[in-house]
Amino acid sequence: MDQVLASSLSGYSVMTTTGAELGVLSNVTADLQTGELEYFRIDPNGNNTGGFQETDAGHILVPADAVSEKSDYLLVEPASE
Repeated sequence: MDQVLASSLSGYSVMTTTGAELGVLSNVTADLQTGELEYFRIDPNGNNTGGFQETDAGHILVPADAVSEKSDYLLVEPASE
């Protein structure tokens, strides 16, 4: 992925590489010490989590290294369950 501002990604649709829609990107978390991106927080649009961790508030946490971009949406490899 080319360099972009995290704020410009908010609202992007997120789906797995198998075509399952996960939801919409709401936020990105980073390690404060290193600046490395950690997780993409997704507002789910259904019950499909793609096998990823779900927060108590119902967001899906996708590791940043599992994300790539394609046009107007973000792609993630489904997690191994």
